[in-house]
Amino acid sequence: MKFIMAYSGGKDCTLALDRMIRQGHEPVAMFTTISYEGFNHNHLIRKEVFQAYEECLGIPVIFCNASEIHHTEPIYKELKEAIEKYDAEAICTGDIYLEHVALWNKRMTEDLGVEWSCPLWNEPTEAILNEFLERGYKARIKAVERDRLGEEYLGKEITHELISEFKQKGIDVCGENGEYHSITLNGPIFKKPLPVVMQNIFRSQNYSVYDVLLLRQWLKSIKL
Repeated sequence: MKFIMAYSGGKDCTLALDRMIRQGHEPVAMFTTISYEGFNHNHLIRKEVFQAYEECLGIPVIFCNASEIHHTEPIYKELKEAIEKYDAEAICTGDIYLEHVALWNKRMTEDLGVEWSCPLWNEPTEAILNEFLERGYKARIKAVERDRLGEEYLGKEITHELISEFKQKGIDVCGENGEYHSITLNGPIFKKPLPVVMQNIFRSQNYSVYDVLLLRQWLKSIKL
């Protein structure tokens, strides 16, 4: 089955993509919404980093400029064109248990006339994160909700030890309630590692977010 992956750069959608590929399905494109400032919604990853994902994963990326993550009209327009272009039969998401998000995605795919695939749905989040790590993926924490995780967690690699810390703090280990967001840097479906550097912390309301730059951009910025 040909499918379009809703991709944020995070660990959950990466594992969902990994599972679909292992099941014999073909990813024909990845899709992400981009703010007018040039960052994807929620994870706040720069557009140029997603362009690097395209090279690292060997899958074309479809960008949709939208004022918010669920701005229906532009999203439907871009996806409808992509479905026709790539002859896609399904859209895959990395949702785990947030019902309102799943309902929106299900309605969207029904309206677009394709299947909705959600391989991680309702699975225990600790099992999901353990599978992600055991598959050999590398990811770091890119954003934290300061009421639940301090800024000292920004940039930390996600490990089995970190899972234990999350459990002690009483938060969802996958950050499904927004406790943190991640960025995946390497793993078995990558053709090469994502060449990025984390620097500069941005603070907005209750979130702290690391900016992520492509390595070549960072080297250019520090060149004397």
